[in-house]
Amino acid sequence: EAKKMGISPMTLSRLVASEKLFRTEHGIYTHDPDWLTDPLKKYVAACTLYPKAVICGISALTYYDLTDMEERQVWIALPAPNIIHNPRYRVIRPSGIAYTLGIEKHSFGKRIVRMYDLEKTIVDAFKYQTEEVAYKALKGYLKRKDKNIEKLCDYARRLKKPLDEIVTVLLSEE
Repeated sequence: EAKKMGISPMTLSRLVASEKLFRTEHGIYTHDPDWLTDPLKKYVAACTLYPKAVICGISALTYYDLTDMEERQVWIALPAPNIIHNPRYRVIRPSGIAYTLGIEKHSFGKRIVRMYDLEKTIVDAFKYQTEEVAYKALKGYLKRKDKNIEKLCDYARRLKKPLDEIVTVLLSEE
């Protein structure tokens, strides 16, 4: 976009040096430093660099405040055959319904952040995280006012990770 606007790489470097622009990622700049710490806007770079990326895993659990694990990498879901070699990202490769189910889109100007919804994030935790992380996330989810247990169990069945019995047991413990 900068090139289309006639802004040279040297000008970008000078703007960064004078702190009028902030470089969030190679080739991605912002004038608003809040984008670097905002719980959702910080994923704009990933979804801009990789247009089919969906924020998932520990990143989604962190956004929904369902884990206390440190987010060392941004977790993204990318359909095959997209291959990336970037140490900032942890890539999972779901296909079919495992990729498309539960995608929410959040717009920031021209930019869109795609992230799995709460229920898909919980089901995925049982697939991609340790048992401890998954159970802790599920327990946190069940305490939320915006939980949708029917949707959670439907997603779990459709993704072949049935959680009905676990949810029943955890709800009876409350």
